[in-house]
Amino acid sequence: GCILVAKNAAAHITLQKQFETRTVKKLYLALVAGSPLHKTATVDSPIGRSQTDRTKMSVRGVSGVRDAQTTYRVITEHANVALLECDLHTGRTHQVRVHLQSIGHPVLGDPNYHSPLSEKLAAENKIENLCLHAWKLSFQSPADEKIHKIEAPMPKSLKKALEAVGCSL
Repeated sequence: GCILVAKNAAAHITLQKQFETRTVKKLYLALVAGSPLHKTATVDSPIGRSQTDRTKMSVRGVSGVRDAQTTYRVITEHANVALLECDLHTGRTHQVRVHLQSIGHPVLGDPNYHSPLSEKLAAENKIENLCLHAWKLSFQSPADEKIHKIEAPMPKSLKKALEAVGCSL
């Protein structure tokens, strides 16, 4: 997926400011269990460290809570799965995975934020990888001050998962 790397300290500072001011645009693709009732919606739930499992993040029973917003849009759906485009307005650890699990639609192949349905679907369709992809990224380049839009091709594992569950893009 897309990743942004600074080539020097000055570029790092400039890019870090863009993340802080939320001007970097990040879009993810997520193949989830079930199909959301609302075809587009914003999940606005603070995220923090889980108090029951310190290796996980959560929207409930957490410490060190920070605001987090994710807007999703259903791209396609079939049977008991949906492919979502997720627009991150904030950049919290595991944000997409935590938010989608919190609304009852965990990402398929997620070993940490799953449900009985997502586990069943992953097993039935032989999905072994996390079906989440950092798809698109746009930012203002510190070098030329122009907006650059980057798109990463979908990984083979996600294409294979989409075929297995009968979704097409």
